[in-house]
Amino acid sequence: MTEVHSAEAEQFFRLMSLHKYWLNADFLRDVFMRRLKNSDPPAEADFATTMDNHIAMSLWYATVYVVIEGSRGAGLSDPDLDVLLADDHVDHLRRFRNQIFHYQEEYDNPKLLEFLGENDDDAEAVTTWIRKTHAALGKAIETAIQANLDSNHSENQNRQ
Repeated sequence: MTEVHSAEAEQFFRLMSLHKYWLNADFLRDVFMRRLKNSDPPAEADFATTMDNHIAMSLWYATVYVVIEGSRGAGLSDPDLDVLLADDHVDHLRRFRNQIFHYQEEYDNPKLLEFLGENDDDAEAVTTWIRKTHAALGKAIETAIQANLDSNHSENQNRQ
């Protein structure tokens, strides 16, 4: 027997799925931030630590794009988030994500530098952007879930 779900219920489950992906990205952000906090300054860090930090950062950044992709599929809209997602960084992040999760024959792939930029100022700008985007995604997802729950609660109250 096939269950019929309301559009609100389907949207709720889409949002909950999106939240799961955001939690994955948030976990990886925490891993990366703890690594940075516990590491020597970059100039003093050994090669293995530098590589591990780079891997942690790359996985976090790549999973943020997965959430961006899902937010579009879920029709998520939020004024602060919409401004951040209108930035050219989004397409560069998509290519960066592809470089992380799809095998590349080249060891040094230009997609990384395309996203991170060519100098410290570029890297700082993209770091600020991804932190703001990560936070805005989390806020927008939680707000949308709460609005969906409130709407369903009001609907149920009106039926009684």
